This record gives sequence, structure tokens and C-alpha cells, in this order.
Amino acid sequence: MSFVAHPDDDLLFMNPDIASDIQAGFDVWVVYLTAGDVPLRPGKSHGGMDYVDMRINGARAAYARAARSPNSWVFEEMEFGDHVVVTNRLEDANVRLVFTFIHAASGPEDNCGDLYRLWNDPDFTADPIDGRPGYTRASIGTMIRGVLDTAQPSYIRTLSTLGHHEGDHIDHTAAALLVAEANRDEDGFTLVQRDEYIGYLASREESLWDENVFGFWLDEKIAIWNEYWPRDPELFAGAWFRAMARQYLLDDRTDPPGNVWEPPTDFVDLC
Repeated sequence: MSFVAHPDDDLLFMNPDIASDIQAGFDVWVVYLTAGDVPLRPGKSHGGMDYVDMRINGARAAYARAARSPNSWVFEEMEFGDHVVVTNRLEDANVRLVFTFIHAASGPEDNCGDLYRLWNDPDFTADPIDGRPGYTRASIGTMIRGVLDTAQPSYIRTLSTLGHHEGDHIDHTAAALLVAEANRDEDGFTLVQRDEYIGYLASREESLWDENVFGFWLDEKIAIWNEYWPRDPELFAGAWFRAMARQYLLDDRTDPPGNVWEPPTDFVDLC
């Protein structure tokens, strides 16, 4: 099970690991903790829920390619922790995508995003952009626990809980923190092994992270990405090309069952 902020974080930063799981026949769930929305800006013909739908179509096409299956999906609403959530299930493979439609941080119009607000303000309510009931920090944790209880994953993937130190997207870090918090029992012990991945840092021109994806899996990652990016009008041919040959699982940031996970104390006053 992979939890990410936006449609494409999984494809860029957790592949080819996710694709490998799919092609090995495992049950694979991907949970998108924001809508990945952008506002309808002057001079642009896309934004809001229309743009979100484009990204969803891109994610579906990408996962159909990862599974080498027809791009045919079943819409299913599922209830997790008293929240009725949209899911899509790939008909011919064990792949399920879960969408919360929570507002994302979206550049100059809003550099914070609702996941950051949820983490830092227990009284804040994040209202999904599709009109579904809102989330508080407590209730999104309950929803995440409901997903885990239903799917019973062997392990969880997130991006880095310390990502803001590395210049990562604020949504990436907030999503990882919310999942890490939800993945604890009443005594604070980690329930399911959670592995952290590097986000933006590994894909920048100034990155010191070497290429580590080659051969078959590099070809697969590129082919999967080539199903996504043409459906996202914010992207262009060659976008994120440095990420294709890079995927970094952080061995020193694995959160095993029974661990007492401590969140960072400085994910505040960032915007």
C-alpha cells in the first residue's frame, strides 16, 4: 500500500517498486491524500475538478500499463472510518486507487495546502473539493486506519516525513506525517512497517543521487510514465525525465512494527 499526496508522486518516486509488486501479482493499493488540484488560472483552460479528473485518467492509464491490462476500471465507494471514499478498481488486476479530493497546495494561490493545515491545527476542517464531508486531523487519521484495517497491507510506502528539510513539496511531507501518525496503536507503537522514499531531491539537476534504475525496470517506468503525462496538461514531453532512472528507498528511515515513531517538531511556520 502506497500513500502519496498527488497523482504522479507514486509514478515518479516509488516506481519501479510499485510496478514490480503489481507484476508479481500482489494486491496493490494507492491512496491519494489530496486531489492534486490547481486553480483555474487566467490564460489556462484547465483547473479545479476538471483538472483533477484529467490526472485521475492519467493514473488509471498508467496503472493499467503497469499491470499490462486493459484500461478498464470499476468505480466503487468504500467506507473507511465513517468517511465514504471514492475508489477505482482495475478489472483484470489486483490494483485499487483511492481518492480523498482534499485541496492540495497549489503555488502562489495557496502555498500551504489542507494537509499542512490538518497537521498543524486540530480544529481545522479540510473540505474535499468534490463536496464530500470534511476531515479533521483526527478523522483523517481514523480514515487512514480504516483503509489499513480493510486492506491489511504487508507494508506501507510514503515519501519522507523529513522532506521539508530536503526542499520537498509541503504536501509530500504532510501526507507522510499523517500516515505515520495513523499507523500507530493507542500506545504509540507502529502497526505496519512503513518505508520512506525520497521525493523531489533525487530528481533535481543539482542532485547528488546517482541513477539506480536500469534495463527492464527503467523501460517499464518510462512506459508507465508515458501513459500518465500526456493526460496532465501541466506537463510536457520530457517532464521529470531525471526521475525515470532514480528511485530512493531510505533504509535509515524504515518504521518497523513495534517502533515508537516520533514526529518532527519543526513542521510549522512554513507558509
